[in-house]
Amino acid sequence: MTAVRWTLAFAGLCLFLPTSLSSAQDLTPARQPLSPDVLLLARIKARAAENLRRLPNYTCTQTIERSRRGAKARKFEPLDTLRLEVALVEGKELFSWPGAGKFEEKGIGEIVGSGGAIGNGSFALHAKSVFLSHAPTFTHVGETTLNGRPAIRYDYRIPQMLSGYQIRIGPNQALVEYHGSFWVDADSLDLIRLEVHADNPPPNLNLTEASDTMEYQRARIGGGDFLLPQSSELLMIDLVGNASRNRTQFSACRQYAGESKLSFVESSPDVAAAAPTPQVKPIQLPAGLTVEVRLQTPIQSGRSATGDLVTALVGRDVKKNGQIVAPKGAVLTGRITRLEKRKGDQDYCIVGLDFSTIEFDNRRGEFRATLQDSGLVQTSRGVQGRGRGTVQRQMIDDDFPDASPATGSVFVIRTSRVSLPRGHSMLWRTQLWRAPE
Repeated sequence: MTAVRWTLAFAGLCLFLPTSLSSAQDLTPARQPLSPDVLLLARIKARAAENLRRLPNYTCTQTIERSRRGAKARKFEPLDTLRLEVALVEGKELFSWPGAGKFEEKGIGEIVGSGGAIGNGSFALHAKSVFLSHAPTFTHVGETTLNGRPAIRYDYRIPQMLSGYQIRIGPNQALVEYHGSFWVDADSLDLIRLEVHADNPPPNLNLTEASDTMEYQRARIGGGDFLLPQSSELLMIDLVGNASRNRTQFSACRQYAGESKLSFVESSPDVAAAAPTPQVKPIQLPAGLTVEVRLQTPIQSGRSATGDLVTALVGRDVKKNGQIVAPKGAVLTGRITRLEKRKGDQDYCIVGLDFSTIEFDNRRGEFRATLQDSGLVQTSRGVQGRGRGTVQRQMIDDDFPDASPATGSVFVIRTSRVSLPRGHSMLWRTQLWRAPE
């Protein structure tokens, strides 16, 4: 196997000139021909670099299935599923919830919050570090077969001083050295798989292992075909032996273009004299009102995911001092903030919802409310709908401390699966409205 440091070499400047051609030839070191392994690596890097550099700004739907395995357990148990939008814009990975309308300039961990392992880099950053930087040292392993395809494998290693691989566990973070492997198609030299393994994580991370494996395939974006990640698997194991695993699928990839609205109006006396269009006042619901909410989007384990958009209708007129402030049929829009399964003496699920907007009569406003009644009754037969007597917040705090919500309202269902059908009724109570900043 041949180890290669992929760096740029610059010839030293001679301080004297030879007096004859023969002496110059004597002083010139013999140039050794490059080995086939080095030439092949150069072709692979050039192909990967060409694909990465011509990638347009694009976005994909990212679905992450998170699971955990205890130190003494043999198999992983599902935790939750997250659905996000991920974009590669000007070389940066950006994230948002589906339908949010904009990408955040903050890390995926800040968007998702606590609850399980999360990471970035699998969309594009790991590939850029391996194929577009001069940090790795490469080792040719040879020809092999991967997923039934003839392939070529190389190993690589990146020292800490040149690494950009940062791991964060809670408040602790560290920049780590890492190694890995990649496989390319033997004929096209297209990347098939890229593996990343962290080396020597410091004690404050409480980790013995952290790895990420990405699978690639060609996809069409705009008018061209590009090599994109199809899936990835992130695995983290702590010092005790507990493991967290994320399995990610990328789908619905398309070209990304920032939206802007421009208005071109010619100056004229008529335009200047025209009265400005009055702005519609936003909806402002008073605090302390009970709102019956009927789901229009079913929420089901195995289909729904944290981050999914949900809609609901106001079930009956909401009145204040005899006046209707929100009519029956008003549309509420929000998202699932948590949908997690927990194992214990009795399995239970944590459900989080947050409705943020309300619309009616061609008006739109902020909806600020907390859940008062989830419409579920816990019986000896399990969970039933259409009831009152939901799991109360006090029980959530005392019996299920990890169910405390980051946003929205959270309730616990003592069952292994969630099934809230279309039309399921809940009661929410409005909170103090505040104007957007």
